[in-house]
Amino acid sequence: MVVLLEFMSTSDPVETQTTRHRSMTYSGKFYVAIFWTLLHLFCIVATLSALALFLFNHKTNPSPFYLYSFLGGLLLTFITLAISFFKRRAASCPLCRGTPLLNSGALAHKKSYRLPPFNHGFTALLSIVFTQRMSCMYCGTKYDLLKTSSHSRRSSSDTYPQDPSQ
Repeated sequence: MVVLLEFMSTSDPVETQTTRHRSMTYSGKFYVAIFWTLLHLFCIVATLSALALFLFNHKTNPSPFYLYSFLGGLLLTFITLAISFFKRRAASCPLCRGTPLLNSGALAHKKSYRLPPFNHGFTALLSIVFTQRMSCMYCGTKYDLLKTSSHSRRSSSDTYPQDPSQ
């Protein structure tokens, strides 16, 4: 009787289900958003480096080059921040239409993951950069940006090679 009750008990299918990564139909928007976000991060590093050079050298070598490089880096940082924000907002999940690269303050799905010091959006960014995979923070769906869709795989395998002698 115990075995029968144990067999009939329901389990949460989300916890027991192992899902494969889905294909991303339009991954170009994600690559553009990643490019601008990484460019923004590099601009932040360059601006901080220019600020450090300005603070250390402005008394010994009073050259306006350090000040101009800091101000130029600050301007580029704000420009790339605006562009990367709109590009990350345009990259949406094909299933739920959420913005997985940009946190909106909404409750994250229980199957989504994040690296502890970062938020879900930055974790998705790092995951795409290093593994070409990501997990949507809103629906929990896992995507592989390099995987082709099953429809295109099926249509390419259905065509027979043409005879070269014809």
